Order: sequence, then C-alpha cells, then structure tokens
Amino acid sequence: MKKMICALLALVMLASLCACGGAKKPAAASYKFLDETLGVESYAIGFRLGDEELAQTVSGAVKALVLDGTYAKIGEKYPDIKDYLCLSADDINAADLPEKGSGDSSYTFKHGFDLDYPPYSFLNDDGSIGGFDVELCQAVCDYLGWGYESVPFNWDAKDMELNAGSCDCIWSGFTKEGREDKYAWGVTYSNNTQGILVPSDSDIRTLDDLAGKIVGVQTATSAAEMLEDSRKDLADTFGELKTFETYTIAFNDLKAGAIDAIAIDMTAGSFLISGESAEAE
Repeated sequence: MKKMICALLALVMLASLCACGGAKKPAAASYKFLDETLGVESYAIGFRLGDEELAQTVSGAVKALVLDGTYAKIGEKYPDIKDYLCLSADDINAADLPEKGSGDSSYTFKHGFDLDYPPYSFLNDDGSIGGFDVELCQAVCDYLGWGYESVPFNWDAKDMELNAGSCDCIWSGFTKEGREDKYAWGVTYSNNTQGILVPSDSDIRTLDDLAGKIVGVQTATSAAEMLEDSRKDLADTFGELKTFETYTIAFNDLKAGAIDAIAIDMTAGSFLISGESAEAE
C-alpha cells in the first residue's frame, strides 16, 4: 500500500513539473574580464600591397555609409561592437567620397574573413554568413553597385588566401598595429581592447594571478602575437599558453574547466558571454 502511495505522489510531482514547463535549466556559469588589459588596437581593412586604389574606393564607400547612417544601424544589431565604432560623420568630407552606384557593376568583390570570429564574422549552422564586418562589406558592395562574394577561411590561412588572389581583402576584426607595412590598409572603423576572460568565481583577479595557469588564445590573432612579443614576459609566467583554431573552441574548454583563462579581444569575448547567458534563459 505504501509503495502505491509513493508512486502516486511521484506521478503528481511529475505532472506538476510538466504543467510548469518542466524543471528549470541550471544557471549558466558567469564570466568576466580582468580589470587589467593586454593592450588597445585598431581594426582596419587589409588589402594586398599595390591595391591602394581599391583600398581607397572601399574606404570611401564605408565613410559614405557612416554619413547615411548605415554604419551605425548595422552597429545597433551588434551591441558588443557598437561602443567601439570609431568613425564619425564630423570627421568625413562628403566631397571626397564615391557616388552611390559609381562602381563597375560587372565587378565582384571577394570578401575574405575568419569563418568563426563572432560578432565580426561567422558561419551559421545552415551555412549562411553573418557578423558586423560581413554586413558592412555587403553594404559597401550594394553602395558601389558591385557583386559580393564571401570567402570564409581559417584565420591562420588569411595571408595565403589573400596572396593567392582568393580574396580581395582581409576584413574580419583585423588589427593594423604591427602590420602597417605588410598591407595596403583601408579605413580604421573600430577600436578594441585585448583582455583576459575568466569565470566569475575564478581565483584569478590580476594578470599576476595568471602565473602557473593554462591560458587559451586563438592562433594567429593579435592577442596571440602580443603574448609572443610585447607581452611575452607575461606569457612566460603561464603554466601553458594553449592555442586554439577558434575562440569558440577555446571558450568551450574554459566552460569545461580544461583551461583557466582566455586572452581575447573584449568584443568577441563579450559576444561569447552574451551567447552563454541567452542559452540559460
């Protein structure tokens, strides 16, 4: 008799849970950036040396999109980026800009970008493309009357793709500092800060606390280059500097506890954090 009563009570409890939508998902872990940063950088559009005229044309179209509000409108769709946008209408002379539709309509502009660098550029599960840089480049092509072709690649292959002519530019949260003489640079359109991302309950509070820890970074990024060069003294204190093909993979390892921290630009890191929070809702 007691067993029957217990079974009935269990069924009642299960029905109550189902009526309320089931058990709530466990709260996702929260993450934060350390107050100390690795450095500040500028994001610009990189072209092959010798393609200065193309760089100037594309840059002019970007500035035209600043004046007509498109630049800010796209930024509103990516809140992790909008506060870092650095182009202002006050600094632009409309007389120097290309007219709308003035490009060669038979020309297709090949946009090279990192296939997994949200919120700047990424591939969705269905194969469609997205991101601030992708939308801004598409808007540039629409403005000039060009065709648009996406050329996503693994970030460490960017120079090979550009030099092989597979793409016309590298436009994907591409840092200008330290590479000034290696490319024909288009307009600087965003500023950003490199930081250290850790779980909120981590005992890592300062850069000094990274000593002996496992720190992840995406290969061939400016954060990786900083830790190999200007901040090598810091990296030398780590237990390990572990490189990943993408920051998405690095973040999954951070969630799993396989690494202690990630060196990452704050816009990309903020995007990953916001995505984690959305999944918990």
